[in-house]
Amino acid sequence: MTAPVDALRNAWATAPGKVIVTGEHAVVYGQPALAAAINRLSTANLTWYTDHTLSQSLQTSPCLTLAMPQVDLLRCISLSELQQLSVQVAVQHEAFLAGKANLSELFERPEDLLLAALGYAISANSLTIDQHLTIELQTDLLLGGGMGSSASLMSALVAVLLTACGVKFSNQQLVQYVLVAEQWQHGRSSGLDPQVCVQGGLQSFQAGQAKRLDVSTPEQLYLVTSGKPRSSTGECVELVRQQQHPAEFWQQFADLENAIETVLLDSNITHKASLVELLKINHRLLQSLQVVPEKVAAFITQVEQSGGAGKICGAGSISGEQGGLLLLAGISDQQIHALCDQAGYEYWPLKWQQQGVAYGVQ
Repeated sequence: MTAPVDALRNAWATAPGKVIVTGEHAVVYGQPALAAAINRLSTANLTWYTDHTLSQSLQTSPCLTLAMPQVDLLRCISLSELQQLSVQVAVQHEAFLAGKANLSELFERPEDLLLAALGYAISANSLTIDQHLTIELQTDLLLGGGMGSSASLMSALVAVLLTACGVKFSNQQLVQYVLVAEQWQHGRSSGLDPQVCVQGGLQSFQAGQAKRLDVSTPEQLYLVTSGKPRSSTGECVELVRQQQHPAEFWQQFADLENAIETVLLDSNITHKASLVELLKINHRLLQSLQVVPEKVAAFITQVEQSGGAGKICGAGSISGEQGGLLLLAGISDQQIHALCDQAGYEYWPLKWQQQGVAYGVQ
């Protein structure tokens, strides 16, 4: 497919982040997970350079400039190099899966993941682009903090590029584009993050299949950030894989997900008491995987002593004191404020985000 110049438009796209209510790590082993999109967004704005005098300061061949002021990122790369990068990363990922390369070797720079995702989308749609373009990214999400920031950013990036080029695509096609890049980043990805960030809402997810649940957000649910983990998601997933837990162990996570889903769907059950007890069980299981830092575990102990429960909402960390995003339930705003103030953590009430990816031209 060719994207003719007169079909190109400036465009925008947004995609929410996500939180795993239960099932982190277990979802990689085919067990169900419950996850929700959250009302914090990544936004991408694409601008074409039609003024040739402006583009003279760039490269002669068409190039893309990726700007993310929040992290002082400004990177210009030719569109041909963009596609070459995606091919190179795909080859290196195959080497990782074969045990011949380390996951850390896939990307020379952090933004290479975002650029490779764009390169893959261009190749997958056989796009021919002959103009310079700039994509500016911004996000309300914590980068690397358990909010699905990579899937959210890539969803917005790919959506804005395809929209600007006039390519018609479904949400499920977008999920597949983002999933390819998620595999590159994490080594092995369940596909949960792309599914939730693109589709939105609260979803039960298992073995690549998702079921959206029509459930309102329970009261007294909070998200807490304990800081960016020192370990990557891929490193945590790899450590857990090396532990070689039997199927019976992972079945405990499946039983837990089913119990939490039942609580949320049944309006006759008192959410607060039931969720608190189930989240306590979830926390203990995650501790057994050695992905809950000591400082985070001590904080959750204080939450439990106050009558609530808490757990990590992502891969956690195998080093350092930060564990990324936490989910808390069953305590008052005053209690959580005092505990987070003491620990130096930030918190906010959790609300599901029903809208997934959104995009348009401008």
